[in-house]
Amino acid sequence: MDDQELFKVTCPHCRALLEIDPRNKLVVGGEAPPAPKEGLSFDERLKKLEEDKKNAQSKFEESVRAEKSKKEVLEKKFRELSEKAKDSKDMPMKRDIDLD
Repeated sequence: MDDQELFKVTCPHCRALLEIDPRNKLVVGGEAPPAPKEGLSFDERLKKLEEDKKNAQSKFEESVRAEKSKKEVLEKKFRELSEKAKDSKDMPMKRDIDLD
């Protein structure tokens, strides 16, 4: 088999380098995928998890504060509109059914 006939392809799943024979439609060789890079050390990962936990807690507290202030704002708007409606001299609107 001639090396000229073969072509190399990288596997999209495992990143291995495969040699393909197009004439016979076969994988005739290949190289193992590169070793995965080592991640963070245990202490670094633990530190990152603690930071993530603090960030999540602060986001939660912020959302609780926003929800509480949202309730207060809506109540204030309701009171203002209620007072405005009481002070208004406009007659209540008639419904179509009341006109009969």
